Amino acid sequence: MFSNRYPLFAKRLKGFTLIELIVVIAIIGVLAAIIAPNAFKVIEKAKIARVVSDLKAIKSAAMGYYSDTGRFPPNDDAYGAGLRGVDFVRNYSGVAAWDGPYLEKWPQLSLWAGSHGGSYQWQGAWADFSGDGVADECVELNFGGSGFNAQDVNRIALMVDRGLDDGNTGTGNFCHWPDRWYWHCAYFCVAYD
Repeated sequence: MFSNRYPLFAKRLKGFTLIELIVVIAIIGVLAAIIAPNAFKVIEKAKIARVVSDLKAIKSAAMGYYSDTGRFPPNDDAYGAGLRGVDFVRNYSGVAAWDGPYLEKWPQLSLWAGSHGGSYQWQGAWADFSGDGVADECVELNFGGSGFNAQDVNRIALMVDRGLDDGNTGTGNFCHWPDRWYWHCAYFCVAYD
């Protein structure tokens, strides 16, 4: 009688059982647990590769500037925070032999969050990489405002150093000296090899 009025209820509807749904969710969870860490490692490696590429481009541009003018560009601190690497892009300081632009644009690094979060700043002659008592030309990689702690910055600096230098952040052309200067900054020397 009920099935005559409502033919839908005459047949049993087929669907997934609770056990089948739990098994599918468990399989998806296992796959996500395997894939997610590898995906995050790939993303982090891409960020490091970008930093390495940017720093090499800045070094090449600085050497081109030096080759044309006989000196390195002025320190970015001379212009304020809004003008990073300006002398690489245009002749802001009015150097007569300037034959740039040496970079199409100054690299903007927003891979890590924060007010600076991985910004590049041309430091000029600032740190003594060679140990000869003379400051060498360098680029600062600043993690201030990124939310990273000292261990995070150490880890990133080591990965960048492996891509650029000798794998030791205390020696060579890429250095992170948390005990000498600010722990949230690393430096890449462009003039000393």
